[in-house]
Amino acid sequence: MKKILILGGSNCQKNAVIYGKSLGYEVIVADYSEKPAAGHYADHLIPVSTFDAEGCIRAAKEIGIDGVMTMGTDQPVLTAALVADALHLPSPISPKEAKAVTNKRIMKAIFKANEIPTIDYKLIHAGSSQGDISALSSPVVLKPLDSQGQRGVFRLDDTQLAFQYLDQTLSFSREKEALLEEYYPSDEITISGWIHESQLTILSITDRILLQDPVHIGICTSHRFPSRHMGNYKEIQEISEKIVKAFGLKGGPLYIQMLIGDKGIMVNEVAARIGGAFEDVIIPRISGFHIVDAVFRSSLGMEVDVTPLKDFDCSKSSVEASVQLMFANRGVISTVTPLEELLTLGHVIDAGYNYQLGDEIKSIENATARFGHCVLVSDSGSGSIGTSIDEFQKKFQILDEKGNNLYKVL
Repeated sequence: MKKILILGGSNCQKNAVIYGKSLGYEVIVADYSEKPAAGHYADHLIPVSTFDAEGCIRAAKEIGIDGVMTMGTDQPVLTAALVADALHLPSPISPKEAKAVTNKRIMKAIFKANEIPTIDYKLIHAGSSQGDISALSSPVVLKPLDSQGQRGVFRLDDTQLAFQYLDQTLSFSREKEALLEEYYPSDEITISGWIHESQLTILSITDRILLQDPVHIGICTSHRFPSRHMGNYKEIQEISEKIVKAFGLKGGPLYIQMLIGDKGIMVNEVAARIGGAFEDVIIPRISGFHIVDAVFRSSLGMEVDVTPLKDFDCSKSSVEASVQLMFANRGVISTVTPLEELLTLGHVIDAGYNYQLGDEIKSIENATARFGHCVLVSDSGSGSIGTSIDEFQKKFQILDEKGNNLYKVL
């Protein structure tokens, strides 16, 4: 029985844990939480942070794992590569490549060096001055170099405000610098793909719909396939292939966020993982490619069946998909629509909650406030999925002790 370590135990990793078990593997989950959602399905739960590479390496050596993987989350990509390297295990990317796709200082430098379109930026630290960032136009966005889930990300109307928010941003980082870039009014899209022998196949292009907040930006409320920007497919593909070459990626999953506005396409960031908006659920329906199986196999040094990738063009798919990422107003949860009821609704194929009855929902400052998810998929291409989304939004409720519905339809 092969032993595989999965970094992260949230709902984003749950399907991977369940699938690994179905293959007969012994599945170990590493997560700092006491009772992570995916931990319930695993054989073993290791109480270690996925940011703690040394802790994960020690645990992996003690257990004697055959492979390590993650999905749906940024920083554990680096931890997985470091664990694989320390234990001489297969990995689709090296620690150097993993560092480049998880640290925005390196990432942005590679964009610039390879003429990949990206937003103008500066790196700032406690000793920086207004003169250091005078070349940037307001408004600006302040980001940690190495965090995830929109933690520590702020949109600021004046560059001077960056120094007031810097400590908050750095509190979510292991670095002493932060990224300050110009705000680009735009639509946001995500590109998911698979790299085989340095060749990229794009598996989906989705619209990434965001919470409209003047300060806490980038918080995603839903994904939609096909994207309204499919007409830009050729340019999206060219930039994506340029990214693969620039970062020296030879195999495994790829996830890219792009911004499309008046100045054209800008690359926001890139990651070597399956996305965190349950792309593991929608990609097989869109493409016929079992991307979770592919990640397992590449993490164990096994051959990946890339037959479904031959001549695949996601812009010609008839599939429609919507991933609803639910948020709620502040309050204590008294009642919530049972998951089994959601799964009886039209086109709903997957759903999950991150909160339990009695939990307190706090204000929305980053993606960690997400209440749950609901995935809807239609193969007809008829547009009927819109009706199913409306039905879901009317059906779904989060009630407090006074019977108020806390669910925010965004």
